[in-house]
Amino acid sequence: MKFTYAVLVIICLSVLSSCDKTTPYTIDASAITSRDALGNSIGSVDNTDWTEDISWNETEKALFLTDPIDMTGAEVGNVSVEPVYPNPCISTTTLQFTVSKITWIRIAIVDEKLNKLAFFSFKTEMGLNAYHIPLDPLKFKANNNYRLYYSFDAPGNAMYYKGHGDVAVR
Repeated sequence: MKFTYAVLVIICLSVLSSCDKTTPYTIDASAITSRDALGNSIGSVDNTDWTEDISWNETEKALFLTDPIDMTGAEVGNVSVEPVYPNPCISTTTLQFTVSKITWIRIAIVDEKLNKLAFFSFKTEMGLNAYHIPLDPLKFKANNNYRLYYSFDAPGNAMYYKGHGDVAVR
């Protein structure tokens, strides 16, 4: 009887311990939209990149929760985002976008396990904007791809336009 009880306890514990294991959320940043240093298309296009994402999961939203910003003067505007260039890049890439109002943008760059490697936030100008994004070689290893999340924000309208794109570092 003791043997049967011990076996049942071991089985129950192993079942319970396997239930506690959760698979961490990961992303696939293997596909990029290739652009040269002037922003011209030079090959592959990833149609899921550089468009508006209707929804993000809680892990993706959490990338922006630690950035308390004063968005005074920012407004909700129409947004158009271009693919970053160059892509692939070496140590810097450029995000170009157009907004119809002065608004706020936040950028988080992550690896495939969603570890935040860089974060930027700034108020935009109305019209065409180009932001040169430095990619520190100590954080961004060559021959890897990374995901750049962007969120346009205004008071009372955080993340009113959000999206992502993948960047290759060579």
